[in-house]
Amino acid sequence: MMECLYSPNLTIDAQHVMLDQDVSKHSKVLRLHVGDSILISSVTGILAKGIIHGIDQGIYSIMIQETRKDAHELSFRFGIAMPLLSTKERMEFALEKLTELGITDIHLFESEHTQTHSPDIKRLRAKVLSAMKQCKRSILPHIHSTVSLTSIQEVANEYSVMILGDVQGMNSIPAEISAKFRDKGVLLCIGPEGGFSHQETAILRSFSHVFPIRIGHTRLRAETAAMAIASIISFHGE
Repeated sequence: MMECLYSPNLTIDAQHVMLDQDVSKHSKVLRLHVGDSILISSVTGILAKGIIHGIDQGIYSIMIQETRKDAHELSFRFGIAMPLLSTKERMEFALEKLTELGITDIHLFESEHTQTHSPDIKRLRAKVLSAMKQCKRSILPHIHSTVSLTSIQEVANEYSVMILGDVQGMNSIPAEISAKFRDKGVLLCIGPEGGFSHQETAILRSFSHVFPIRIGHTRLRAETAAMAIASIISFHGE
């Protein structure tokens, strides 16, 4: 199985790429040698297949054989608005799995029932990058600045549809709703384990392009709900 590395220097018409020092060090740890085949992600939508052409003073040179645009990606912007979770382990696990499911944008928020704290965004981005390479995606999900739930409408307005996890929601997504995903994308929104307050629920349901969906018949942890609804939308979108 080919390893997947990343390089911001990769372009769609590149013939050779020099890996930076950190990625070259990682390549050495992976015991990659001249002649080995690898994949390279630009993290901005390009995935390339190449061969290690040379190693000079620890820096790896890659000869590009093939490049693809938006390889292993969904055909629409795929965002999620989710609460800060109580522990870093749960937060990291959730973002890793959401990356594997094709999420492109992660909007973290604080609500009345979340435990307020400052997430380690640098560490979360490193976890997301690792997950992106593991599943060989060409786009690195963007972790946006944490906002309050009352500001989430500004985020939602960037998308064609907002799918809201709601115990009183519909059991399925009509075709006319999923057809809108390709316009400006879809934003998923799930609440904290304590649920949204009545006021927060009223605000979210008032959005003109919101579609509530029931995820299951049991109370789910926030990370489980996020992965469940992301799986549903990924299936409907494609």
